[in-house]
Amino acid sequence: MTETRPSRIRRRTLTRPGARMLAMVAAAAVALTGCQASSDNAEPGETGAAPVSVLLDWSPNPDHVALYTAQHTGTYADAGVDVTFTTPSNTADAAREVSLGRVDLAISYEPDTLIALEQGLDVISVAALIPTSLTSLIARTESGITSAADLEGKTVGLSGLASQEPTLDFIAREAGIDPDSISTPNVQQSLNQALLTDQVDAIFGAFRNIEGVELGARGDVEIMPVTELGVPDYAELVIIANPNRLAGDADYAERVGDFLAGTGAGQQAALADRRIALESLTPVTEGSYEPDMLEKMIDATLALLPEEDFGRQTARDWAAYASWMHDNGLLETEVDGAAAMTNDYLPLSGG
Repeated sequence: MTETRPSRIRRRTLTRPGARMLAMVAAAAVALTGCQASSDNAEPGETGAAPVSVLLDWSPNPDHVALYTAQHTGTYADAGVDVTFTTPSNTADAAREVSLGRVDLAISYEPDTLIALEQGLDVISVAALIPTSLTSLIARTESGITSAADLEGKTVGLSGLASQEPTLDFIAREAGIDPDSISTPNVQQSLNQALLTDQVDAIFGAFRNIEGVELGARGDVEIMPVTELGVPDYAELVIIANPNRLAGDADYAERVGDFLAGTGAGQQAALADRRIALESLTPVTEGSYEPDMLEKMIDATLALLPEEDFGRQTARDWAAYASWMHDNGLLETEVDGAAAMTNDYLPLSGG
């Protein structure tokens, strides 16, 4: 990342005491259900805190455990921000909305962030929300699909992300089959339904900690993570911001830093007490998951999160993944992966 961070923000960040994060986590640990009103139900800024608008990548789910635990326990309020989450109408909306300044931040994915940069959009990853890949190829065992080589002539449902079809094409080529032999309908957020109702032979883009858990409880399925299909590991969910606004708007930069501090404290609270995580996600996911299923998904997600260094990314990993994408046809031009991320706005301690 080459832009200069505003000096006012640098001083605030570099002197932010570790005690602040610890205090936020301590407050979260003793929070009771309902102690923090959801800012989804309040007008932005009416609490006196600085408003931050965040576009999710999907409807609320266990991948968002740090976000909703932060909101539920009050660590966003402690950080001085009033956060509003919105659900996208299309899973590919994130980068465009952030680039156009229609939202402050969005939840996206490392591959799609790199694709957005190639397309000329103004986005940068400021934190890794889920630091490892989750995307999987999932098929019902009775379909006979146990490897990518079995996909020839099959129908595979996708959720519409720009990275999915080229990644599946790579996997098919690695397995020695023609990618064009695979039909890939876009089923958006109905991945599980499409598989369970036999609309497709398999689904790609489903997450092992969510759809994989739910489908596994409903019957015998084959879950094939992309890292077992030749794809290198990457950060599945990332928090993206607008780099031009970060460089030129000190207030925006400060709100981003405070949002990340609150999110990091929320993650620590969830890891410290899974009951708080469950309490935080239950209201916002009502009607989407059965209570016992939600609990299993949360456990599977928490197991993937680091206890320290919330959101931390490495320029080397991003550069390596961008190079892999270019070498394998997922990017038409070379993208500087190291410049696609920054850790400048993460809390220095406790996260």
